[in-house]
Amino acid sequence: MDAKSRSELTLQAIAASPGIAIGPAFLIPPRISSYDSVTEWEVSPNRIDQEVARFERSLELTRQEVIYMQQRVQDKFDSSEAGIFDAHLLIIDDQMLNAEVEALIKRGVNAEAAYKRIIARYINAIETMSDGYIRERAHDIKDIASRVIGNFNQKERAILEQPDTPHIIITHDLTPSETALMNRKMILGFAVETGSTTSHTAILARSMQMPAIVGLPHENFSKIKNGALTIIDGNNGELIINPKQETIDYYQQRIGLAHDLAIELAGERDLVVETTDHHQIKLLGNLETPDDFAAVAQAGASGIGLFRTEYMFINTGSLPTEDEQYKIYRDLVLRMPDAPLVIRTLDIGGDKLESRIDSTLEANPFLGLRAIRLCLKSRKDIFRTQLRAILRASAHGDIRIMLPMISCVEEVIEVKEYLGTLMTELKTEGIAFNQEIKLGIMIEVPSAALIADLLAPLVDFLSIGTNDLIQYSIAIDRNNDRVAYLYQPTHPAVLELIQRTISAAHKHGIKVSVCGEMAGNPLYTPLLVGMGVHELSMGARSIGVIRRVIRKSNKKDMEVAATQALSCSTAAEALKISSNLLQRTVSDVVSVNSLGA
Repeated sequence: MDAKSRSELTLQAIAASPGIAIGPAFLIPPRISSYDSVTEWEVSPNRIDQEVARFERSLELTRQEVIYMQQRVQDKFDSSEAGIFDAHLLIIDDQMLNAEVEALIKRGVNAEAAYKRIIARYINAIETMSDGYIRERAHDIKDIASRVIGNFNQKERAILEQPDTPHIIITHDLTPSETALMNRKMILGFAVETGSTTSHTAILARSMQMPAIVGLPHENFSKIKNGALTIIDGNNGELIINPKQETIDYYQQRIGLAHDLAIELAGERDLVVETTDHHQIKLLGNLETPDDFAAVAQAGASGIGLFRTEYMFINTGSLPTEDEQYKIYRDLVLRMPDAPLVIRTLDIGGDKLESRIDSTLEANPFLGLRAIRLCLKSRKDIFRTQLRAILRASAHGDIRIMLPMISCVEEVIEVKEYLGTLMTELKTEGIAFNQEIKLGIMIEVPSAALIADLLAPLVDFLSIGTNDLIQYSIAIDRNNDRVAYLYQPTHPAVLELIQRTISAAHKHGIKVSVCGEMAGNPLYTPLLVGMGVHELSMGARSIGVIRRVIRKSNKKDMEVAATQALSCSTAAEALKISSNLLQRTVSDVVSVNSLGA
């Protein structure tokens, strides 16, 4: 190895899962996807039946392949990740999709091309959705589509073989099936060229509590050698190849400090979350799925501030029934007695993997019939089923309803009237429910923040969804790396809209929370608490750090910082005010997590 190849190289990417790991690199070369190599030709009428048979045989081969992989995961790892393959089987067995493919084959298109044409429409629809998590599911569909297309010619697929020693995976991308088959005990972290913070790999890394970065520069891949000593920094989004000894020493020290801090924070889980001048803030947890509950409870959350129910709708072969939803909501609220469970109603657009919800393709789904609009105007039957299930479950604990993407007063009034109708139905049926169930709304579009003073009297609480509020206010897609530099949570307009919302809540005597990513990032805690937020809702891993920040901070100092930030003309100035306060009060947390980087 020459001197150049041994020199230290630092690559900057996007932080996707926090943490630091040191170990040898394991490079996975890009695959040649069957999906991307399809050719189309005309099928003669006398061969159409044979072509349909080829399609059916490919589906069956793929089904057998997926079942085999699912069983392997269950047997080898006893992992809930085997559920990934349930979604794959649903795609394979989607009757509507398959019927469309067969119809196209009968018009003279070869099976591979017909399948790709139809599945591509579904993939393109999902890729235009505003919800980043759902957009990333297009990767799952392309994964299984490539398997189906490959099996038209019965191409064998190699099972990814990993080293039997700990390593850091570096690759162009990873499919859900590949990651599910990996021996996770040997994985130290992930560095991936493609994807976003909501990609499957990023989500998997966070659930495994290991560092990950995405958006790795492709042009530097040739400089990375298999087995080269590597450091992955999931806090700052850095990958360091062939680190110098002083670099290794520095990161080993950081790993030790982070380990010590994690132990300390775990020991503080039962402490009251209050500032040094005794101002209490409630810390709640966000749930992607019910499986996240254990981690949130273990972190010491005071309840669930956001349960994203849409994943019950996209990971099943059929729409969840009223009874199925009722049992999920009931079981969750019973697991945390006397604590709130805030259930966000279906927050999804009209473009779906299947046409079960709404098959209309919209030119701009970011601004289309999604969330509360879809529920009120297109699929009130789905809304009815969900609201009835929530009301029934409310008899068992403190369940609250939260409406997404509210943009005007009329929407809230319509929902309240509809809720009244459903309550009357349940009374007539003799079904118990909480007649005083609390109703809240998400403030995530500028119009809602601007009329928060009109909305607040109509509801019991407000919850600020900062992810969408920032995007809609600044008109940028935070998953688009070309404009990512404009994603600024401390942008003067964003802070102004947050402050208006908080002021409206205070004026009308209701609680206001923040449930977006700002809530779980210590950099913004001084500003949010200083502006007067009552509750912060976040992922389980953030709760300990935010608790520490609040307990070491003074509310009056935070109020001064917030006032100063609101008068700033740039996002950088406001962020500096907050980070400076953090450095003065909680330098231990700041230094370990590199919050100021």
